[in-house]
Amino acid sequence: MDIKARSKAMREILTRLVERSNGAIEVKVFGDKVILDEDVENWPRCDVLISFFSTDFPLDKAISYVKLRNPYCINDLPPQALLWDRRLVGAVLDHLKVPTPRRLEVSRDGGPKVDDELRDIMKKKIGISLGGFQVTPEVTMSEDGNAIIIDGQVMEKPFVEKPVSGEDHNVYIYFRGGGGRRLFRKVGNKSSELDPQLNYPRTDGSYIYEKFVDVDNSEDIKVYTVGKEYTHAETRKSPFVDGVVRRNTEGKEIRFITHLSEEEKEWASRISDGFGQMVCGFDMLRCDNGRTSQVIDVNGWSFVKGNDTYYDKAAEILASLCLRVAASPERPLPAAEATVEEPTWLLKANVTVFRHADRTPKQKLKFNFPIGERWTQPFVTLLNGEREEIILRERSQLNRIATAVEEAKGLGADGEDLVKLTQLNNALFSKIDLPGTKAQLKPVYSKKQPGQVRKLTKLTLVFKWGGEFTHSARYQSRDLGENMKKDISIMNKEILKNVKIYTSSERRVVASAEIFAAALFDNNPSTSTSSTFSANSGAPSSRSSTDGGHPTGSQFSNRRENSLPAQRPPKLIVRKDLLDDSNAAKDLMDDVKKRLKILLRPGEPEKRPELTWPKSMKKEPVEVVKEVIELLSKFRDIMRHNWETMDVDRIQERWCCGDEPWLFRERWEKLFEDFCDVKQEKFDPSRVSELYDTIKYCALHHRTFLFSIFSEHGEGVEQNGQDRRLHELYGRAKALFDLVAPQEYGIEPEEKEEIGVLTSLPLLRNVVGDLERARNNEECSLTLYFTKESHIHTLVNLVLLSGLPIANRRIPELDYCVSAAVPAFELYERNHGRGKSDKEYSIKLSLSEGAHSSNVLDSALDARHSLNVQPRRKLTQHLPYSLVIERLSKHFGRVSDDDDTGPDTPYETIDALQAPVASSTPADDP
Repeated sequence: MDIKARSKAMREILTRLVERSNGAIEVKVFGDKVILDEDVENWPRCDVLISFFSTDFPLDKAISYVKLRNPYCINDLPPQALLWDRRLVGAVLDHLKVPTPRRLEVSRDGGPKVDDELRDIMKKKIGISLGGFQVTPEVTMSEDGNAIIIDGQVMEKPFVEKPVSGEDHNVYIYFRGGGGRRLFRKVGNKSSELDPQLNYPRTDGSYIYEKFVDVDNSEDIKVYTVGKEYTHAETRKSPFVDGVVRRNTEGKEIRFITHLSEEEKEWASRISDGFGQMVCGFDMLRCDNGRTSQVIDVNGWSFVKGNDTYYDKAAEILASLCLRVAASPERPLPAAEATVEEPTWLLKANVTVFRHADRTPKQKLKFNFPIGERWTQPFVTLLNGEREEIILRERSQLNRIATAVEEAKGLGADGEDLVKLTQLNNALFSKIDLPGTKAQLKPVYSKKQPGQVRKLTKLTLVFKWGGEFTHSARYQSRDLGENMKKDISIMNKEILKNVKIYTSSERRVVASAEIFAAALFDNNPSTSTSSTFSANSGAPSSRSSTDGGHPTGSQFSNRRENSLPAQRPPKLIVRKDLLDDSNAAKDLMDDVKKRLKILLRPGEPEKRPELTWPKSMKKEPVEVVKEVIELLSKFRDIMRHNWETMDVDRIQERWCCGDEPWLFRERWEKLFEDFCDVKQEKFDPSRVSELYDTIKYCALHHRTFLFSIFSEHGEGVEQNGQDRRLHELYGRAKALFDLVAPQEYGIEPEEKEEIGVLTSLPLLRNVVGDLERARNNEECSLTLYFTKESHIHTLVNLVLLSGLPIANRRIPELDYCVSAAVPAFELYERNHGRGKSDKEYSIKLSLSEGAHSSNVLDSALDARHSLNVQPRRKLTQHLPYSLVIERLSKHFGRVSDDDDTGPDTPYETIDALQAPVASSTPADDP
């Protein structure tokens, strides 16, 4: 399935496999459309097949394909059905003489089901007889409740209760004396929870009961095999400990490499061979200070995540195998020489929209000037006759604002107006040299009347600082470009010959696009890929490696005879009309924000809009806001005390992103003021986003200072109780953010659509046009758009409200570098070979939550301070081309077409290769 075949680990191995075979191996990804919708006769031919079960994968269909084409299978297909039943896994492990914990079985379903073919295969392969009817046993508990008795066999607590289904991860541990822990498939950063009421085993199905093993260091061991000779093992914190999952910057569980004993390696070899799974993973426990080990589960196809040594070795082994198969005299008709190639689906085009990468928190001051009063004239003069918004960014331009402030004071500004002018002057003085400082002057004129001159009715000055591109953003943008290159290269490398990249005019958006483009077309041998995906083997290699070392110097060189040709990135096209901020929906969004205020204020519950609130939050949003205010009040007192008693300049040796301790304090003091110094009846929900944004930013870039300055003990030790208070604040801030942020773009469906149309309809028109052109042209294409959060949210809303059958309506937080649902469009084409009219087209939509962690405070960080971009999730199944275009186009009638679709002059372009931000290293990069 695509989610597995196009995962990062699979890409890393397959691109290495192709590259190091010097083009002798071609790789093809069959893809969801082929696997699910096509008969096996229409599946691509191959010499070597990588196929393994995952959610929705039709294993029986794949077995039929193997019988039809007879490819060499890396992992045998029929035995994969054994992994669906833990009873069968246990029986095979026992037969292979691999030690497992003592277990008792309660089969209320007549025993595991094994079809005749699989029974015969396993009998012939390892001599085991599987299956057979099992009578439901008698199950009772001992009088004291501390033991389970199954047909007279006693197992004392603590014991582990596992559903027999290998796909059911709801495993319970029962403690002696009462209570237990419920384990489940990881949700965010949780993998288990304590339950004091968990006393009696379940009686609603079939279960295995295992003796609980008290493991060394509270760690499990994950073992990975690539064939019988190569193993890799990693330890992880057992979910039994506290249920909290520690993750790295890629969002993966933190693990540590461990060595296996010779005996453990022998078990790995037996498991790989006995189950017929060359690439295989299994779980193991060690106890008694490493003297005893036991295997508790076999997972089938599994990859190590984020380990280049493993990727290199796995690619080397698999490539050697492919080349041996190609040279075998028993090899059937090579796929490359098949006389008739079945028509299959090919990725024809990709259209994706990205949010910019990581930035510093944005802050601003807003001033409205009453037109008509004499003292406001110096600010009107700053407009210099312009009728549209102007931006002042240069120091000389910002100094003109300071001059206007002094002139306004001399012209009689007093009272509250004088206080505001003083505040503006102080902000100018302290922020004028900070990166990202700018002022926006936004004039509003009277409506046009025949024979009358339009008059200035309102002038707003917005003074902003922050929101600047960080060093983390460089890594995110680069990694995103490299990963897309690898993905596109394995799906259809022709797409990279026709690329267009559009960007807004915002500096951080342009910077994201520049670095992405440079990485997308980087031809460095260490990061490039070559060839498309197929498991077709060509000529064998002249040498082979048996030393088990790294591939450097072995049979595979880094020659690039089959690599993508060197190619310069295309110029970036700046499209302000499509991708810059739009005020078209401002009035509507202001109305929505007014209604959202009721949601988080006490009283008047009948006026609150109906919104989704997480079930885990047992309190109402109003109560959670109150708790956030209480926590922030405590943190304000702690921070101010620590600032007086600690040497704050020595807490954290190095600061990045242009920050300093005084800026940290100023940022948090503003939050304290907005939350703690106003009555809850006056609370502004828009402050929630600023709080959540600031916590995430500080946790990523200044974690040491964050934990220290908010610690009552003046220490940055994450294990103390104060650390949990920060987690409490983060959890509540995130819950409120998830509630409020998406609703700012509309609460009711009609509002969401109207705001979406006013904000992102031009972009949606372009996306649809890109797909139509890709369908009608012979060329493959890749079209990319880089923009800001508002366009991503509104574009996603337009897709969700288009009437398309959405597979997953739970939209995650759309974080930095997010690729939105609409733009992650993939157009597939199938040519039946009888001319252009005999082609079929399909579109698949997907979504990524971007550079995101479910709990950034629990994410382990490296010097990059960078969260990696999460893989895309399926938003729809493959849908007919005509249906997608029709449903998306329904929005086009909401706004009348006009001929003015863009400026008369050509769009501004930027050369990505010459852009300073894409080619230099920042001074604050750790």
